[in-house]
Amino acid sequence: MERVIACPVCSEPLHPHQNDPQQRWSCAAGHSFDRARQGYLNLLLAQHKKSKAPGDTLDMVDARQRLLDSQLYRPISDMLNQWVLELALPGSSGLQIADVGCGEGYYTQRLQEVLEDHQLPHRLYGVDISKDALKRAARRSPAIDWLVASGGQLPFQPHSLDLITCLFTNLMPQGFARVLKPGAPVVLLNTGATHLLELRQQIYQDVNLNAFDPVPAMQQHGYALSGEQRLQYKTRLHSNQQIMDLLMMTPHRWKVRDEALQRLQQLPALDISIDVVLQQFTYHGEPA
Repeated sequence: MERVIACPVCSEPLHPHQNDPQQRWSCAAGHSFDRARQGYLNLLLAQHKKSKAPGDTLDMVDARQRLLDSQLYRPISDMLNQWVLELALPGSSGLQIADVGCGEGYYTQRLQEVLEDHQLPHRLYGVDISKDALKRAARRSPAIDWLVASGGQLPFQPHSLDLITCLFTNLMPQGFARVLKPGAPVVLLNTGATHLLELRQQIYQDVNLNAFDPVPAMQQHGYALSGEQRLQYKTRLHSNQQIMDLLMMTPHRWKVRDEALQRLQQLPALDISIDVVLQQFTYHGEPA
């Protein structure tokens, strides 16, 4: 299936170079990009960076990879995959799917496996602004196109994608609209009110139970909520390494005080609540 990757400079279709399909990509205007030896394509232009090395650091990425590979969040991945399958199965002739904010690629890889198991023709793209994240992600599957890029400047041809998934990351709905086909869905996963409640109780005196609601922001940019599912379960972190890895992969790592950190470093295990909300949105154009 043809790729729908676009040049980040001029938006022309970007293709592997004929004489070197594994390394150099170029467009008709002559802009070219080298594929990194680790297997990802860096399409993040300097003017789209807010720092020298945007996104998660390698330490954060490795902590996330260890925890996700322990299958702690596998039920979340299963819920997402089932939702995508139900979207895809009716008359699927070939799907172009982007996982925006893919991180180190755990959810992307598992989605790829499910699509392959159901013999659904597709192209799957993992997009993240962190080069370190994609260094790890590219190890997971060569069948996925791993792209370093900003969610606000997605490197795809206009109106070429059948689906965008976006898990636990910043919303950039204006960037989604440019690359989605008319009526194509966006599937978001965000945390619910009690997500990681026990970890937060270790960090804060007063725990905020107000969950993030993406609906107002999505509606403001012309998207309508078209489906929703919540997942809640209890699980256990069986070692202090897992507790610290979990802390590293959350925004709470920036807010934890020394005394709370020392307390967490002494815990041998921790029971935690998982609470996530999957929401599907459909783009109907900018509201008046």
